[in-house]
Amino acid sequence: MLHPILIAILSLGIVEGINPHKGLLFSSYFYSFKKRLESYLLPLVITTFYYLLGIIISLLVIIPHDTISKLVLLNLVSTSIIMKVICSSSNFLHYSGSMKPVLSNVIKWSLANSIIEMAPIEMIVANYLVNLGFIIFFLSNFASREIAVYFCKNSVSRKLYLYNMQLMIEIPILILLLIGIILT
Repeated sequence: MLHPILIAILSLGIVEGINPHKGLLFSSYFYSFKKRLESYLLPLVITTFYYLLGIIISLLVIIPHDTISKLVLLNLVSTSIIMKVICSSSNFLHYSGSMKPVLSNVIKWSLANSIIEMAPIEMIVANYLVNLGFIIFFLSNFASREIAVYFCKNSVSRKLYLYNMQLMIEIPILILLLIGIILT
Protein backbone atom coordinates (compact mmCIF):
# COMPACT_ATOMS: atom_id res chain seq x y z
CA MET A 1 0.00 0.00 0.00
CA LEU A 2 2.91 2.35 0.69
CA HIS A 3 4.31 2.39 -2.88
CA PRO A 4 1.03 3.46 -4.56
CA ILE A 5 0.62 6.26 -1.99
CA LEU A 6 4.20 7.46 -2.58
CA ILE A 7 3.66 7.39 -6.35
CA ALA A 8 0.37 9.27 -5.91
CA ILE A 9 2.02 11.96 -3.74
CA LEU A 10 4.87 12.31 -6.26
CA SER A 11 2.38 12.55 -9.13
CA LEU A 12 0.25 15.09 -7.26
CA GLY A 13 3.31 17.25 -6.62
CA ILE A 14 4.28 17.18 -10.30
CA VAL A 15 0.76 17.93 -11.55
CA GLU A 16 0.31 20.69 -8.97
CA GLY A 17 3.71 22.13 -9.94
CA ILE A 18 2.71 22.64 -13.56
CA ASN A 19 -0.44 24.54 -12.59
CA PRO A 20 0.16 27.96 -14.16
CA HIS A 21 -1.89 29.78 -11.55
CA LYS A 22 0.58 28.74 -8.90
CA GLY A 23 3.69 30.43 -10.18
CA LEU A 24 4.53 29.73 -13.80
CA LEU A 25 2.86 32.85 -15.12
CA PHE A 26 4.78 35.02 -12.68
CA SER A 27 8.08 33.36 -13.64
CA SER A 28 7.31 33.92 -17.30
CA TYR A 29 6.36 37.52 -16.49
CA PHE A 30 9.71 38.13 -14.74
CA TYR A 31 11.54 36.56 -17.67
CA SER A 32 9.81 38.96 -20.07
CA PHE A 33 11.22 41.88 -18.02
CA LYS A 34 14.76 40.50 -18.53
CA LYS A 35 14.95 39.32 -14.91
CA ARG A 36 16.22 35.87 -15.80
CA LEU A 37 17.84 34.99 -12.46
CA GLU A 38 14.69 35.96 -10.57
CA SER A 39 12.50 33.99 -13.00
CA TYR A 40 14.45 30.82 -12.18
CA LEU A 41 14.46 31.60 -8.44
CA LEU A 42 10.70 32.16 -8.34
CA PRO A 43 9.63 28.48 -8.43
CA LEU A 44 11.47 27.85 -5.15
CA VAL A 45 10.13 31.06 -3.56
CA ILE A 46 6.58 30.46 -4.75
CA THR A 47 6.54 26.78 -3.74
CA THR A 48 7.92 27.61 -0.29
CA PHE A 49 5.54 30.46 0.46
CA TYR A 50 2.54 28.81 -1.17
CA TYR A 51 2.82 25.80 1.13
CA LEU A 52 4.47 27.51 4.12
CA LEU A 53 1.61 26.89 6.55
CA GLY A 54 1.38 23.24 5.48
CA ILE A 55 5.15 22.81 5.93
CA ILE A 56 5.05 24.36 9.41
CA ILE A 57 2.09 22.23 10.50
CA SER A 58 3.66 19.09 9.03
CA LEU A 59 6.93 19.73 10.88
CA LEU A 60 5.44 20.75 14.23
CA VAL A 61 2.26 18.68 14.55
CA ILE A 62 2.05 14.92 14.30
CA ILE A 63 -1.45 14.07 13.14
CA PRO A 64 -2.56 10.81 14.76
CA HIS A 65 -4.07 8.12 12.54
CA ASP A 66 -7.38 7.96 14.35
CA THR A 67 -11.00 8.35 13.26
CA ILE A 68 -11.32 11.98 14.38
CA SER A 69 -8.23 13.12 12.45
CA LYS A 70 -9.41 11.22 9.40
CA LEU A 71 -12.85 12.86 9.57
CA VAL A 72 -11.34 16.33 10.00
CA LEU A 73 -9.06 15.84 6.99
CA LEU A 74 -11.94 14.41 4.92
CA ASN A 75 -14.03 17.44 5.84
CA LEU A 76 -11.24 19.90 4.95
CA VAL A 77 -10.54 18.26 1.58
CA SER A 78 -14.28 18.03 0.79
CA THR A 79 -14.74 21.70 1.68
CA SER A 80 -11.81 22.62 -0.54
CA ILE A 81 -13.34 20.69 -3.46
CA ILE A 82 -16.73 22.36 -2.99
CA MET A 83 -15.11 25.82 -2.75
CA LYS A 84 -13.14 25.28 -5.95
CA VAL A 85 -16.17 24.01 -7.88
CA ILE A 86 -18.44 26.84 -6.72
CA CYS A 87 -15.92 29.67 -6.98
CA SER A 88 -13.86 28.61 -9.99
CA SER A 89 -15.85 30.71 -12.45
CA SER A 90 -14.99 33.93 -10.64
CA ASN A 91 -11.85 35.54 -9.30
CA PHE A 92 -13.02 34.90 -5.76
CA LEU A 93 -10.31 32.27 -5.22
CA HIS A 94 -7.52 34.41 -6.56
CA TYR A 95 -5.64 37.36 -5.08
CA SER A 96 -4.51 39.84 -7.66
CA GLY A 97 -2.21 42.41 -6.19
CA SER A 98 0.49 44.54 -7.73
CA MET A 99 1.95 43.15 -10.94
CA LYS A 100 5.24 45.00 -10.55
CA PRO A 101 8.00 42.39 -11.06
CA VAL A 102 9.39 42.49 -7.53
CA LEU A 103 10.03 39.48 -5.29
CA SER A 104 8.03 40.93 -2.36
CA ASN A 105 4.92 41.10 -4.57
CA VAL A 106 5.34 37.43 -5.45
CA ILE A 107 5.61 36.51 -1.76
CA LYS A 108 2.42 38.48 -0.97
CA TRP A 109 0.67 36.87 -3.93
CA SER A 110 1.76 33.36 -2.89
CA LEU A 111 0.78 33.74 0.76
CA ALA A 112 -2.61 35.29 -0.02
CA ASN A 113 -3.51 32.70 -2.65
CA SER A 114 -2.29 29.91 -0.40
CA ILE A 115 -4.71 30.93 2.32
CA ILE A 116 -7.61 31.66 -0.05
CA GLU A 117 -7.26 28.36 -1.92
CA MET A 118 -6.60 26.23 1.19
CA ALA A 119 -3.31 24.98 -0.35
CA PRO A 120 -1.69 23.89 2.95
CA ILE A 121 -4.25 21.06 3.13
CA GLU A 122 -2.48 19.22 0.31
CA MET A 123 0.80 19.30 2.23
CA ILE A 124 -0.86 18.24 5.49
CA VAL A 125 -2.68 15.33 3.83
CA ALA A 126 0.55 14.21 2.11
CA ASN A 127 2.22 14.16 5.53
CA TYR A 128 -0.76 12.31 7.03
CA LEU A 129 -0.63 9.62 4.33
CA VAL A 130 3.14 9.08 4.60
CA ASN A 131 5.41 10.48 7.31
CA LEU A 132 7.46 13.23 5.65
CA GLY A 133 5.32 12.78 2.50
CA PHE A 134 5.19 16.57 2.31
CA ILE A 135 8.90 16.58 1.41
CA ILE A 136 8.18 14.35 -1.61
CA PHE A 137 5.27 16.61 -2.54
CA PHE A 138 7.32 19.79 -2.08
CA LEU A 139 10.38 18.60 -4.03
CA SER A 140 8.35 17.18 -6.93
CA ASN A 141 6.30 20.39 -7.02
CA PHE A 142 9.41 22.57 -7.09
CA ALA A 143 11.23 20.42 -9.66
CA SER A 144 8.27 20.34 -12.05
CA ARG A 145 7.86 24.12 -11.72
CA GLU A 146 11.52 24.72 -12.47
CA ILE A 147 11.40 22.45 -15.53
CA ALA A 148 8.17 24.05 -16.74
CA VAL A 149 9.65 27.56 -16.35
CA TYR A 150 12.61 26.49 -18.47
CA PHE A 151 10.30 25.24 -21.24
CA CYS A 152 7.74 28.07 -21.10
CA LYS A 153 9.87 30.41 -23.18
CA ASN A 154 8.15 29.55 -26.48
CA SER A 155 4.73 30.91 -27.39
CA VAL A 156 2.89 27.54 -27.48
CA SER A 157 3.72 26.80 -23.84
CA ARG A 158 2.77 30.32 -22.80
CA LYS A 159 -0.62 29.97 -24.48
CA LEU A 160 -1.19 26.71 -22.59
CA TYR A 161 -0.27 28.41 -19.30
CA LEU A 162 -2.83 31.13 -19.93
CA TYR A 163 -5.59 28.52 -20.06
CA ASN A 164 -7.53 28.22 -16.79
CA MET A 165 -6.55 24.87 -15.32
CA GLN A 166 -8.23 25.38 -11.93
CA LEU A 167 -10.88 22.67 -12.28
CA MET A 168 -8.86 20.50 -14.62
CA ILE A 169 -5.91 20.10 -12.21
CA GLU A 170 -6.95 20.93 -8.66
CA ILE A 171 -10.23 19.03 -8.38
CA PRO A 172 -8.73 15.65 -9.45
CA ILE A 173 -5.81 16.23 -7.06
CA LEU A 174 -8.16 16.85 -4.16
CA ILE A 175 -10.29 13.84 -5.11
CA LEU A 176 -7.17 11.64 -5.12
CA LEU A 177 -6.23 13.00 -1.69
CA LEU A 178 -9.75 12.25 -0.51
CA ILE A 179 -9.44 8.66 -1.75
CA GLY A 180 -6.02 8.36 -0.09
CA ILE A 181 -7.46 9.43 3.27
CA ILE A 182 -10.35 6.98 2.95
CA LEU A 183 -8.04 4.07 2.08
CA THR A 184 -5.68 4.66 5.04
